[in-house]
Amino acid sequence: MAETSGLVQRLSILTDTITCVWIGPTPDNTEILLVTNDGTALDAAFATSMIQALASASTNYRAVVAVHDDADATITSVRVEPL
Repeated sequence: MAETSGLVQRLSILTDTITCVWIGPTPDNTEILLVTNDGTALDAAFATSMIQALASASTNYRAVVAVHDDADATITSVRVEPL
């Protein structure tokens, strides 16, 4: 598992099943990751809570750590770093 850490520089909700997140130390130095869901109620609730955590971290200038597979940009979990 890989971890990408930094500030949420940008968050774009593309569809009801795909959200793009730019995470990195500066707006010019980011990695683009995805939050996806398969449309089931449980997966949609999990994705929504991750998106809310990322949006909250973005507006409160908090660093996050996004966990994803080494060869995949889909986020599997998010940690918000303490101040």
